[in-house]
Amino acid sequence: MSGSLFACPFREHVDLSTVGYYAIGGQARWHLMPGTVAEFSAALAQCRRHSIPVIIAGQGTNMLFSDEPFPGAVISLEAMKRIIQLSGSLFFCEAGAENSDVALRLRQAGRSGGEWLYRLPGTIGATVRMNGRCYGKEISVVTKSIVTVALDGAVRWRKGAEVFLGYKSTSLMQSLEVVVGALFEFAEEDEPEAIGRRMQEYSDDRETKHQFDFPSCGSAFKNNREAGRPSGQIFDDLGFRGRREGGAQVSDHHANFLFNTGGAKAIDVLRLAAAMRTAAREQAGGADLELELQCAGLFETELLDQCGIASTPEPSRPGYGWTGLLRFPDFGAAMFPRTLLHGPMLGYACCDGEFTFGITVRVEQLIPLEEARRAPGKPCIRWTTRDENGKAFPLRPDAPAGAFVDRLWESSVSELFIGGGEGAGYLEFEVTPEGHWIALRFDAPRQRAAGHETPSEALWRGNALAFADEQGFGMELSHKLLEEFVCGNALHLQCAASPGENRYGLFPWWCDEGKPDFHQPGRFCEVWLD
Repeated sequence: MSGSLFACPFREHVDLSTVGYYAIGGQARWHLMPGTVAEFSAALAQCRRHSIPVIIAGQGTNMLFSDEPFPGAVISLEAMKRIIQLSGSLFFCEAGAENSDVALRLRQAGRSGGEWLYRLPGTIGATVRMNGRCYGKEISVVTKSIVTVALDGAVRWRKGAEVFLGYKSTSLMQSLEVVVGALFEFAEEDEPEAIGRRMQEYSDDRETKHQFDFPSCGSAFKNNREAGRPSGQIFDDLGFRGRREGGAQVSDHHANFLFNTGGAKAIDVLRLAAAMRTAAREQAGGADLELELQCAGLFETELLDQCGIASTPEPSRPGYGWTGLLRFPDFGAAMFPRTLLHGPMLGYACCDGEFTFGITVRVEQLIPLEEARRAPGKPCIRWTTRDENGKAFPLRPDAPAGAFVDRLWESSVSELFIGGGEGAGYLEFEVTPEGHWIALRFDAPRQRAAGHETPSEALWRGNALAFADEQGFGMELSHKLLEEFVCGNALHLQCAASPGENRYGLFPWWCDEGKPDFHQPGRFCEVWLD
């Protein structure tokens, strides 16, 4: 495999001790740093094509990398760190935004409720994934929705209620979906100075507890409320404070912190954790404590078992197993309709208040790919736009509802682009809330294909059907229309909107400056068809 295997920024043969907050870990074959959802989806697709194992990391603040070499790709989302104030109380944060940066942005906006995030190590995506909490505060309380990317490239919009399961638990912790962004509501207002004082109080408390004396992953174990006392208190009572194993040490100030005091190996940390968990179960009334830090890579299975961590055996290394990897499953048993893209439009430049929030889009695969190939005239893809406020598309064409309208882009439209990747041609579909529509084909950016110089409904008849009903408005498209753009079972999609008044939206989002240009097929999002 060549060095051009990945389109996003990446490094090769990377020491993972330079990636994780713990400053521990062996060497990884690749370290990928995508900056957009499309880059992340493309990276996953390449890993799937080439059977490359994957570890997902934010900043690695809650992750213990194995000492063993990792022959796969570690994908860090820290370059995806935009924070956008959509309205007074609504904020959209990409997964790689640091918790502290979110708190600082809220202070700037005069919004309270996020002070506890200040100096909480890690990124907001990881905090959402594990339903992070501290000082009696919990991220689920302010999270309205989450955007995830699945291993097949599907981008989905999840409501908080379907994700959060309780104390430091979410459905995402056991799923094959990765958090790439989240919508938060901070309803309380306060003076920035008052917010800043509370942030400083949390910071001072962390310093008083010596949380940053050495690299660690914060609390090593979750609290078990049935045990009747915090995990740190249990380990303190058992005499673990200050206990050492190689370069790893239980904090002298908080017995649930495991420090790397210098030169610690992953096996040192795991041996300490195993001893602590075993002692709690055997000497503290049967307290069953769950390890909070996430292990990733190849470890001794006996130690993993003692820590309560599931693993997959490595055939070439008896007694060792893999954990913390995302493995590409057999997607053959998918249910249909199957969501490919679903989420909210964000402003083209991702600036504060740039775009009206409330426009959501969904692209679905209606039938299995094999069935679509056998019956190419059947609808295969459905694209739907919903305007939750009913006011986002004010400019209407002077034509009957449902009509094919040339120059429809002069009205308020939702748009879908479909391509086959960089260098390939692509299709553009536009539709209004009344079902007016137009379809265009291009050989290159803004260069119309031969025979498609003049838009004509006849070119699409029987393969593209516009609709507008109480569920939204959009189009159904046949496989016959799309088959030449399906490459290796993958399709490249991009949703956009042009409501008028120089407002432009995207999903997935790009966050570009300058004049909006949707005609960038190399940036469309790659999704896998089943």
